Amino acid sequence: MLDESTSRRDFLAASAAALASLWLTADPREVQASLRHAAHAMGSPQPLAFQVFSPEEAADVEAIAAQIIPTDDSPGAREAKVVYFIDHSLANWASATKGDFSKGLAELNAEVEKRWPGTGRFAKLASARQIELLTDWEKQKKPFFESARSATLSGMFSNPSYGGNADKIGWNLLGFEDRFAWQPPFGSYDADLMKGSSR
Repeated sequence: MLDESTSRRDFLAASAAALASLWLTADPREVQASLRHAAHAMGSPQPLAFQVFSPEEAADVEAIAAQIIPTDDSPGAREAKVVYFIDHSLANWASATKGDFSKGLAELNAEVEKRWPGTGRFAKLASARQIELLTDWEKQKKPFFESARSATLSGMFSNPSYGGNADKIGWNLLGFEDRFAWQPPFGSYDADLMKGSSR
């Protein structure tokens, strides 16, 4: 979760281990198919049907993803259609985790009802309450939060050739430079050396 003392870049760096574990256990071809599905959702004039989520569940997952990578002066998980990546993943290569994911989402909504009776579902909460609840779950290291965060990061920061990360939105947020070749100076540590060699 992002708070005033945490930048997007710091948060994403801290989440790298969770993201790596997800990629290492998945077949890259199947992950690519889920990313292409999300990309198709981005370009489709009509909303795509969900394979696993009900409309209410999809709204909750989209709201969770939008708090993990919010929209501010740049697009976030909502604009990247990360919810479609997660749905397609759970219907295919991550189907073994579908039950746990659904159970975790139901527990999250039970917590919503416990804290704010009559509110309904997570997606209907005000943004401040969504952040409060997700921050608590992050601190408690709830498996559902870790799973939702990993899936959100995967859908947001993949290689654009796989279909996600449209217009390199995610890479731009990270400050990642997409170059096939590099030449000196590579950084501040050799900039002075290069200045000296040009004399």
